Amino acid sequence: SNTAGSVELKAASTNTMTLQTYQATITVSNGATTGKEASIGMPANFAPLAIGVNVTTAAANAVNLQDIGDDADTDSYLDGASIAVNSTGFKGIFGCNGVRGLGTGTSGATGTADEVEVVVSGDPGGDTVLRLTFIGVLGA
Repeated sequence: SNTAGSVELKAASTNTMTLQTYQATITVSNGATTGKEASIGMPANFAPLAIGVNVTTAAANAVNLQDIGDDADTDSYLDGASIAVNSTGFKGIFGCNGVRGLGTGTSGATGTADEVEVVVSGDPGGDTVLRLTFIGVLGA
C-alpha cells in the first residue's frame, strides 16, 4: 500500500496485467449501418475501460454512432451511445458499458483476437471513417 496517492502494481512474470491502448480505423460505407475493421486488430485478452471517438470523414446524413463491439456482439464494448458522426473531429471519451467493458462487463475479455465493429443509426449517405482509441487492460 501507499499513502502518496498511487500504488505500484507488480505481478509474477507468468501472470501480468498491462495498461495499454489500441487504435482501430473503421469505415461505414454509404448505404450501410455497420462497419468493421479490415483485419483482426483487437488483441486477445484485452478488456477496454474507455474509448475515444474521432470522426475523420463525416457522414453526409445526420446519423449517430450507437454501438461498438466485435463479431460475437456488436455492442460488447459500448452499448446505446448517441454520438453524432456528421461532422469531423474529436467526439469525446466514453466509458465501456458493454458486456466486455471492464467498467460494467460480465463476459470479460475475449480469449481470441477480433475485428472491432460499429453500428450507426442509419445510412450515413457517404463513406464515414471513424478512428477509435481504446484504453484498457491487457492480460497475459
